[in-house]
Amino acid sequence: MPTVECDVGVAALVRKARSILLVKEAHGRYKGCWGLPKGYVNENELPSHAALRELSEECSVEGRIIGVQAVRERLIEGTPAIFIAYLVELLEDQTPIPGEEVLETRYIHVDEFEDLNWISDAMHSMASSAVNSNQTLQTIDYQPRQGHPYMLHTLPKTWGGGA
Repeated sequence: MPTVECDVGVAALVRKARSILLVKEAHGRYKGCWGLPKGYVNENELPSHAALRELSEECSVEGRIIGVQAVRERLIEGTPAIFIAYLVELLEDQTPIPGEEVLETRYIHVDEFEDLNWISDAMHSMASSAVNSNQTLQTIDYQPRQGHPYMLHTLPKTWGGGA
């Protein structure tokens, strides 16, 4: 069976208490709108690595993937389009600084979400779910064992209970 080409986009969800790191777009059709640091996956790049690259480019901070918060799928002119929002933890106490693609970076409290001009309803939902739930798919990096990029995103292990 032939492989289908697919549009793959990613976002980084960085939480701080009941706030999410958001960016205000500087260019294009979403200029002035708020959303997560996001972008497209390049050839020969894992989606999780693309999310970290986009976070660095748009907010000048470094992080590590700790899980998958949301996945959006749709068709764009017949082509499957997948968008993965990764939960990211900053490597140290860093202050986000806007990159060339964004006007502003800011941690925005969940109580302010309704007042924002969002890029999309889906992005609003992703940000809201990240502050209102501690459930996420955990990420396991198998690259050291496999010798090539290999990530697993799965439900956390739960032990105990039941005979």
